[in-house]
Amino acid sequence: MIKKLTLSSIASLLFLTQASNSQTKIGTIGEITGTIGAATHYVSKGIEQNRDKPTASLTGEFASSSDIQVILGAGIFAAKPDKPVTAGGGYDYEMNYYGGLRKAIDKVTLEAGYIYIDYPSASKGDQLALNTGAYYGKAALQATKDTSFRVYYEQDDTGGANAAGGKVQKNYVEVGFSHNLGPATLNASYGDYKNFVKHYKVGLAKEIMGFNVSADYVDNDKTKANITDTHDNQLLVLSVSKSF
Repeated sequence: MIKKLTLSSIASLLFLTQASNSQTKIGTIGEITGTIGAATHYVSKGIEQNRDKPTASLTGEFASSSDIQVILGAGIFAAKPDKPVTAGGGYDYEMNYYGGLRKAIDKVTLEAGYIYIDYPSASKGDQLALNTGAYYGKAALQATKDTSFRVYYEQDDTGGANAAGGKVQKNYVEVGFSHNLGPATLNASYGDYKNFVKHYKVGLAKEIMGFNVSADYVDNDKTKANITDTHDNQLLVLSVSKSF
């Protein structure tokens, strides 16, 4: 039996979203970026986590003005898992906290850090099974003015989760690219959550009156022996977000 469900990564979400950024300067120390959003589904690492219900989110990030930036971020997501979780009744929301270092080198941006995922509304037993931390690393290449490539990697620092077939969820990798088509930006990615689920995503994003609007098609292939919901999913996810 799996000890923890699919875990979201705010670092991954911020990295793979093509939303326009707005920053609030804090003197000469750095900048803060906030984003509020809503979506028809909450899909994290290829898994739908809110029972096909709309989801709201609020995230914030501080980036120092130093050459090697210090990054501190947090976010809250409305998310409910499929029951049962373990012995309890689930949870109503998810908190993410992360910190790391970021460096831009010509057309390449590198970042590495640590993320912690917390479920404050879960029962005590569920929290012990669900709360976790992971090390992450990511890189983005702005190949041309209109085309970029990216890769994201996350390593669970608790050694993954126990399942009938052995350890699962030990690491996650996602690769993708974006291309500005003019009227909209094309985004595509492939993700692999070790021994758990593989997924593909393709979609379009466009900024409209300061809001980032996107439509994504997600197709996942779950490892049947290691997941409660054994049905593969094909999802159309519509979302809107605003940076401030």
